[in-house]
Amino acid sequence: MGAGSRHSYLPAITVFTGSFLLFLMQPVVGRTLLPVFGGAAAVWVICLASFQALLLVGYFYAHWFRDFKSTRKNLHPALLLTAALSVMLVSFFRTAIVQFIQSPSNVLLWVVLGVLCFAALPYVLLAAGSTLVQAWLAGGESRSDIYHLYAISNIGSFAGLLCYPFLIEPFVPVGIQWYGLAALMLLYAVVFKRLISQTRDVSEHRVQAAPEPEQEVLGWSWFVIPAISSFMLNAVIAHMFIDVTPLPLLWVAFVAIFLLSYVVGFSRWGVRLLKLWGLLAFASLVFAILVRGVIGAGSFGVSCAASAALLMFCGTWMHTVLFQNRPEHKRLTRFYLMLAAGGAVGGVLSAVVAPNLFSSVLEYPLVLGSCGLLLCWWALHAIAFVRARPLFMRLLLLLCGSALFFVISAGGRRSPSRVSYQKRNFYGSIKVTRTIESFGQEGNHEVHYLWCGQTTHGIQACGSSLRNKGTSYYGETGGGIAVAAHPKFKSAQPMTVGVVGLGAGTMACYGRAQDLYRFYEINPLVIEVAINPVLFTYLQDTPARVDLIEGDARRMMEIEQAAGDPLYDVLMIDAYTGDAVPCHLATREAFELYLNRLAPDGILAMHVSNWHIDLLPLCKAAAKDLNLVPYGVVGVKENSLSTSAVWVFMTRNKFTYRYPLWSQVREINWEKVRAFNLPTDDCGSLVSLIRWR
Repeated sequence: MGAGSRHSYLPAITVFTGSFLLFLMQPVVGRTLLPVFGGAAAVWVICLASFQALLLVGYFYAHWFRDFKSTRKNLHPALLLTAALSVMLVSFFRTAIVQFIQSPSNVLLWVVLGVLCFAALPYVLLAAGSTLVQAWLAGGESRSDIYHLYAISNIGSFAGLLCYPFLIEPFVPVGIQWYGLAALMLLYAVVFKRLISQTRDVSEHRVQAAPEPEQEVLGWSWFVIPAISSFMLNAVIAHMFIDVTPLPLLWVAFVAIFLLSYVVGFSRWGVRLLKLWGLLAFASLVFAILVRGVIGAGSFGVSCAASAALLMFCGTWMHTVLFQNRPEHKRLTRFYLMLAAGGAVGGVLSAVVAPNLFSSVLEYPLVLGSCGLLLCWWALHAIAFVRARPLFMRLLLLLCGSALFFVISAGGRRSPSRVSYQKRNFYGSIKVTRTIESFGQEGNHEVHYLWCGQTTHGIQACGSSLRNKGTSYYGETGGGIAVAAHPKFKSAQPMTVGVVGLGAGTMACYGRAQDLYRFYEINPLVIEVAINPVLFTYLQDTPARVDLIEGDARRMMEIEQAAGDPLYDVLMIDAYTGDAVPCHLATREAFELYLNRLAPDGILAMHVSNWHIDLLPLCKAAAKDLNLVPYGVVGVKENSLSTSAVWVFMTRNKFTYRYPLWSQVREINWEKVRAFNLPTDDCGSLVSLIRWR
């Protein structure tokens, strides 16, 4: 490339476009895989780790392909055209691929396989693009402005990631999204070919670079810092998804903040304000420790602010230190390869190793400790007089690290509860706690709580009169209405009840002899807890017959429908709590399936209590589109173990019978519920239902 064209906008456009496509592909793949694995929030974390591994492959490819000969000039564009064709084939065979990767066993490996099937070749080539452009532009000359293209790359990634949930997902069907990706890949291949045609062959026209000046370049930081920052990103996401609230949009927001920290870190503002970023990183670290230990990790707003500050300020500080230690351009591809290797190792450790090694999200306090140690090292290393006192520096670092470890270890929230059971798997962290509570004249009794992250999914008072009563949001003015209001219950006829979401099995307390209660539960740990009489006894105490169906409820109901299984008198959907709304259970096709599995006089009961998503418009849209009659109620707190909850009951015909305790609940005024377009499997989003305040 000549001197005039070298300063053109074509390299920046190429880098921006490739990175935009790179991070646009991530949510498209995640959106495609999410319904396959029951809408589990962990799909996003596994996808992120898989993409980090593919990024490493892409950087290795760029490192190998840097010094190309004239005969190789057409190879990379040809591979990009092949990748565009592969995306087109994926678009055409998407349904077949989805059916192929559906497997209830070893879900983690099947998610990784899904990522490879959908995105392996295009993602690797897109990941290599930015590094190749920088390496070819450098051409062996010492240029100080090549690394700014990495900041442009992250701006493109930032734009691609943010435009998906707001501009693409709500309006563009998934199938069209894939065809659009194929078209954009084709356009990118043309742009890249144009750039290569303007770039001289560095192997033939290499300018002899001047010897590298002696400088202190901490090569180990190229691997360690990206590993810690990648581990930090995944740990924060796991902490917010499992320990606080699994709101999928947080994934996009946190990854966007992480990319922004790279943009700032690889800019002159990062280097000029390095000490300020270090101070802000320390403040955000202290804030995160306080929130976890004192304020309480269950507070969504505060926890979200602490996590965002940690990603932004610690990330910017780490990435600025990384930028400070960048090498000369002849080692550029090795530098990026080490960055990708560190990121991949950090991603695998946090997304694959940690969930199988720890029963809780222990990686979050680990990353707080790691960032603290790295910050102590940097602060001590930056003080001039300490360099002459290496022994003092090591002792002080050891003291600071020990103090930090003690604060983090002792800073967890104190609770009078005792943990009886705690395990973690792909679907989240499950915990059962025990407390002693007073029941007035009945005295004190032990109460068991089932926790999925920070959401209560079951309560039982052992030994009290409430032992076999509906608790939590399954009280007589909550979920109990769905059963007790049915004509068959009033006339003592046998009933068939389906419940999506087992929890502790509380709904079984309404079962009578000859009734059938069928529970659908995708998480095997929840089933393990519910059938353990030491923890909960609802399933053992009920006189009804109980079926436990492990797997995704929608897929299991589709199998039952094909087999002609009996219809349900009551079908209860309790899969929307905790903010992890499985989108494939909230589409038009899902509601149509619910109706197909419901008897003509049946009741479809929807538990829509939710912290940050308003699901009443969804129910209103479903009732309108499918000609149903909705009845929304807000239950009351009946006793010390029950909670008020929002339920929506839908019937094909007008509700002509009244529940005895109906006067105790508050009915929903549907005229005040805003309109909403019911999403389909292929198009639509719940983003507009988020309560931002």
